[in-house]
Amino acid sequence: MDIQQLSVRPFSPPQDIAGVLALYAQVEAADQSGVEVSEEALRQQLQLPGHDPLKDRWIAEMPGNPATLIASALVRVATGSQAADANITVHPGWRQRGVGSQLLSKIIDRAREQQVAAVQIYAATSHAAATHFLQKHGFSPQGAYTELRLAQGLRLPPVIWPFGYTMRPYSDVQDLSILTEAMNLSYIPLWGHHEVSKEEMASWLPDFNPQGLFLVFSEKGRVVGISRTEPSLERSQKNGASTGYIDAPGVVPQHRRLDLYRALVLTGIRWLYEQGQTIIEMESWGDKLEVLKMYRELGFKDLRQLVCYQKTIT
Repeated sequence: MDIQQLSVRPFSPPQDIAGVLALYAQVEAADQSGVEVSEEALRQQLQLPGHDPLKDRWIAEMPGNPATLIASALVRVATGSQAADANITVHPGWRQRGVGSQLLSKIIDRAREQQVAAVQIYAATSHAAATHFLQKHGFSPQGAYTELRLAQGLRLPPVIWPFGYTMRPYSDVQDLSILTEAMNLSYIPLWGHHEVSKEEMASWLPDFNPQGLFLVFSEKGRVVGISRTEPSLERSQKNGASTGYIDAPGVVPQHRRLDLYRALVLTGIRWLYEQGQTIIEMESWGDKLEVLKMYRELGFKDLRQLVCYQKTIT
């Protein structure tokens, strides 16, 4: 196929939703990346702030059969961000034929119009071809997102808090300033996290379970760690069994030690089991390799890992 003959056009919601969902399903069946997009989720994505589907999405039609989509791409600039988030999806049968490169040029041109400094794209570590494509086009890795699941039927070690540290659930603390400080200090300078205001935290708090929100204090009474856990309705529906969720623990840089991370995650696991959860899943953003290794030694297995690749465009 001559790449010049490829029909790439802007996305049309009335026309292309079904075709994009069919493309996503075919790609997931081949790649087994654990990414499933429903029509409801896709329609919600189209309405995200900072995203204009008519200008920020493109599709590629199969030559001679425009009703069949062979690739899609999107770009979105979140409010206040200097990096555009992008995605390229190409049918396995049409890869390494220049389709992705043509869509990437659309993404970069649009990102430049929006005057951002960089474009970032996620690639699964299990797909070497995607990594090669991004590196060939000048993208470099920034950090990794890892989704893990705890093996069932394990005998867990006891929770042992290092000397001088104490844990209190937020239901006992009830102080928004302390919670905001914990969230901001416990993850710096790890990739994938950003500073939050008290106002943002206050808007999120009704969705948190205060009994499953654990704070760690030093012997001087300063908050030095946090871990958020909750029974997850969304994951329970997806897995067909009650599923507890852990937002991977964070620890203030001066206090980062594996035994503190271990005590935090074990506290979350035990609390979730007490709530009747049978499956435990965790998300990690930018954790160091030794921390991920410790989670795996406890019995967590990777469901998937995505690396964020970034390219400067200004």
